Amino acid sequence: MRSSEGKPQLHVGGSRLSLLASTTLVAALGFTPWVLGAETPWIQLAFRVLGLAALLAVSFGAVRGMLVGSRWAARAAAGAMLLIAVSLLSAAFSVHRGKSLEAMLNLSAIAGLFLAAAFLLRGNRLLRSIALLEVLAAVPVAAFGLAQHFRPDILPPGNPYPGRALGPFGQPNRLGGYLIAVVPVAIALSFAVQDRMLRAALLAAVFGLTLCIVATYSRGAWVGLAAGLATLAVILATNPGPAPSRMLVGLAVAALAIPAIWLAPGVLSRLHPAPATSPGWNLPIDPEREGSGAMRRAIWSGALRAASERPVLGWGIGAFREAYDRAKGSVLKRLEAEGARTADQAHSVYLVTLAERGVLGLAALLVFATLGLAAGVVALRSGAPDLRPLAAGLIASVAALLIHGALEDNLALAPHGTLLAANLGLLAAFVPRRQEARVGARWMGAAGMTVAILGAGLSATSAIAATDARAATTALQAGQVERATERSTAATRLAPWNDLYWVGCADAALAAARGGRGIAALREAEASYKSAIAANGSDPVTRHQLARLYLAHVDEFGPAGVAMARRQLETALAQNPYYAEIRNDLGVALLASGSRTRAIEAFRAASDGRRDFVDPLLNLAALALQDGNTAEARRMVDLALERNPTSARAVAMRESLAMRPGA
Repeated sequence: MRSSEGKPQLHVGGSRLSLLASTTLVAALGFTPWVLGAETPWIQLAFRVLGLAALLAVSFGAVRGMLVGSRWAARAAAGAMLLIAVSLLSAAFSVHRGKSLEAMLNLSAIAGLFLAAAFLLRGNRLLRSIALLEVLAAVPVAAFGLAQHFRPDILPPGNPYPGRALGPFGQPNRLGGYLIAVVPVAIALSFAVQDRMLRAALLAAVFGLTLCIVATYSRGAWVGLAAGLATLAVILATNPGPAPSRMLVGLAVAALAIPAIWLAPGVLSRLHPAPATSPGWNLPIDPEREGSGAMRRAIWSGALRAASERPVLGWGIGAFREAYDRAKGSVLKRLEAEGARTADQAHSVYLVTLAERGVLGLAALLVFATLGLAAGVVALRSGAPDLRPLAAGLIASVAALLIHGALEDNLALAPHGTLLAANLGLLAAFVPRRQEARVGARWMGAAGMTVAILGAGLSATSAIAATDARAATTALQAGQVERATERSTAATRLAPWNDLYWVGCADAALAAARGGRGIAALREAEASYKSAIAANGSDPVTRHQLARLYLAHVDEFGPAGVAMARRQLETALAQNPYYAEIRNDLGVALLASGSRTRAIEAFRAASDGRRDFVDPLLNLAALALQDGNTAEARRMVDLALERNPTSARAVAMRESLAMRPGA
């Protein structure tokens, strides 16, 4: 390869900070695709610590007053800081500050990786090595996905995506959305390297990665890949630098085309999809029965409605589910209540950003991405000739991710967000430093170090709390009530922002009450449910659980408990009026407070809900018996048995009615 042109690049902090930056990037790029779950607390902690360590290194350089980069790198860094600042404002007004805190930790980690790539990597060789690592890290991910495609027996049981590659992500759209960012980089590297063996290996990687993308049968991933490849082709065609040979271009085109030809029948079937017939989508109101497009439109409309209700700063970073639960349309509210199906993603990174962080947050995201891409364009035009093909590949990679982001919100996940941050950082690092700019004031560096240190501490606290919560669940399932109580209490003490931990604490308290602890344990359960509602007021199910606590223990809580149950149930129904169970229990509460007529109305309305839930019908039968209307009682019981022949209560009531005189 040719040597870099222009002035030697200046680097802050010497080789130690550069080593730290490269180590964090290598580790983050290498392991995040395999731990998308970040559901394992200590794996999520590892990712956050890597990113926050990178942020600490960059901030240390700023404190020393030695953090120097190109002007475009400084502008891209300012865009990243703007995104963090707006996200922090959004978190301050969040409807679920706990989720916003967790999301801010992830955003800070990703920002640290971006800044490390932009300012702390030393030398063009290392920049190329990081890009090559992206390809190497993606190869085993694609290999795993292809193994699943050609050996369906190794797919997880109950997989709802038959015949589609999932990879370690467990979901085809996420796998495809990850790999589309790597293919343009692999092609660009194959055009740039001189070693024939390495070039052959890179072209083989392009073939394998593309084959896996096709095998995901994710139309959104295909669109993103096409956008990235089109961007790469346009840049290479218009770039005045040396062009790759025709043979090399032909080999690259073949590596891209052969997978689509190989799996052409599956591709054609996805381009002309039939309505879904999965047994899990058994409700006629389910938009998924008409195809994924219908479900996306329903979700997008709810996300737009949520964004319109809080347009400036949104509902809080990370709080999309809570915002969506309050704003989604009647069809999806009914689908949640009757079919136990809902959406926790917007299927668009721009819509989820708009709902969570408002217009300001979406604008900040677009500004950050635009500044990073602008730095890449500058690098393409004025950077070292041997880096220009790679700069083109990185620009195409970012374009693929951003176009795909219109159809999926995968960029909110650690693997995809890390790829975007790393590639934008590399583009900023490619810009020649002929006109250098000192980055950040010392106070900004001190603030960054503070955020990194506090973030690491909060991340550790969150991981310990999650571990305690899991231990509590396991202990409760094993009947170890005292241990469950101890662990769940520890989880809520460490992470009081997590409503699920409070619900777990309430479950442990209820188990203790059944074990003989009486009203003291019931009061603990009540306090835990109230804390869960305070942390997340968007979930009607938690309000229902609290109301059921009151109604199940009227002797302990008295008339005041019945009144509180009514208030919680009415609020829950205002959030989602389609929960038959909640409306039935409202009827029970109304009956307990003496409102018999309204109770009957509630039971009748509840009987129109989920078909196999027959308690409202049986409650109406019991009231009919109180009125001496045996015929109406029999009719209600027969209807209940028609809907749910296995209902033990309905069977018992029928036997009781059969024993009555004149039956």
